Amino acid sequence: MELLRENIGIGQIIENESIKIHFQPLISVKKKSVIGLEALCRGIAPDNGAIIPPDIIFSAAREAGLIIELDRLCRKKALESYKKIYDINSEILLFLNFDTSILDMGVVGSGKIMQIVTDLGINPGNVVIEIVESKVNDVPALKEFIIRHKDYGFLIALDDVGAGHSNLDRIPLVRPDIMKIDRLLIRDMDKKYYKQETFKSLVNLSRKIGALVVAEGVENEPEAICALELGADMLQGYYIARPGDISGVSVNRYDSKMEYLAVKYKSHLSQRIKHERQKRDDYVRIIDMIISDLSQTAVINFDFELERIVNRYPFLECIYILDTSGIQITDTFCNSSHLPRNKKLIFSPAKKGAEHSLKDYYYLFINLGYGKYTTEPYISLASGNLCITVSSFFIDVNNNKYILCIDFNQDY
Repeated sequence: MELLRENIGIGQIIENESIKIHFQPLISVKKKSVIGLEALCRGIAPDNGAIIPPDIIFSAAREAGLIIELDRLCRKKALESYKKIYDINSEILLFLNFDTSILDMGVVGSGKIMQIVTDLGINPGNVVIEIVESKVNDVPALKEFIIRHKDYGFLIALDDVGAGHSNLDRIPLVRPDIMKIDRLLIRDMDKKYYKQETFKSLVNLSRKIGALVVAEGVENEPEAICALELGADMLQGYYIARPGDISGVSVNRYDSKMEYLAVKYKSHLSQRIKHERQKRDDYVRIIDMIISDLSQTAVINFDFELERIVNRYPFLECIYILDTSGIQITDTFCNSSHLPRNKKLIFSPAKKGAEHSLKDYYYLFINLGYGKYTTEPYISLASGNLCITVSSFFIDVNNNKYILCIDFNQDY
């Protein structure tokens, strides 16, 4: 790798502008349209015309002290290539990478991007400047760059969100129009609950600050469907299309992929709703049977009855009873197959006398006046497993009112 960097002739590449631009689409499945194209630069070897990957040419330029020159050249070539697309379809956005590390070199006020855009007759509002904020140390320079280019009319995208040392505290500084969630978070997200919850949190954050979300590095259909389900506005990655030169760029080229994903996504939602409805019906059936038993039981025998019930249903995780003020009046009985083996110091069931009045399944249940209340999925503090809690009123044999709480395991 080092030998290759030394031999690529980075100075000659820059002097001769031997840069090739490839484009990768960002699509909206819900709109069934191509929203934008990200420009990705490749070097052209002076001796044999071979394509040189971006990481190699940028590393060589950095070592040769030519990173500013290469970054400007790549942006110039990207905008020139995009101009041909812009003249045909001015609704397509250009996602333009900007190496923020050069801001530490005092180039914040150069105005080069605006100058090229003006010379080419491109609306700045069509250009999304992608920023990786973790690469810059000079925060005031970053702030000045963003303010200036937003004033010019450019859009700002925060790239690689959720990766490495990405600083969430800089999001208020950048105030991005678009947040691009890093591929490392997207990879296998359909199988990993923690990644899903992290992605959902970033989507919720983006909604609150008025930014759109791009799922980067989507490599297969399950990842694409999962990203859509969790709120991604746009998809980008090899599954959608690999980067290609301008000759292969056509908005209509991606229609079949978008149509296919739209059909698959609708089918997925339909199946999920059907599955969720079946699960809820099962929960209601189980709760009604348990309440039927408890309604013939006095409070003094609740613990005995819950212990007898808990292992009867495989996806019932924990069961306990509260009084109408939110105080737990029984022990928490857990299904033996769901008890944690190595997290006992962190996760443990609530004990008799525990106060639940601020928990959703009590507070919202009581105040919304529902007959039953079901929480969103969460990690149980009793077991460390993913579960939901369903709460329901019931009347015991002595006509006293109580609240039955059941945690249902979500892995079944």
